[in-house]
Amino acid sequence: MFTHNRCQLCVDAKEALHNVRKQVPFEITEVDIKKPGNEKWFDEYKYDVPVIHANDEFLLWHRVNIDDTA
Repeated sequence: MFTHNRCQLCVDAKEALHNVRKQVPFEITEVDIKKPGNEKWFDEYKYDVPVIHANDEFLLWHRVNIDDTA
């Protein structure tokens, strides 16, 4: 999940993903796009966090709707 520390939508997305994880186990890796070394992701997603990738492919962004993850 591409995120940054001042992102309320990211907090909401993490909560939704943790609820999904109760039924379907998977790992969540967070990438803070504002940390040094993540400039590529900042340039790509600065207006779009949270952004979720699954198996290295784009899945969704902005709001995580559980129905969209099925």
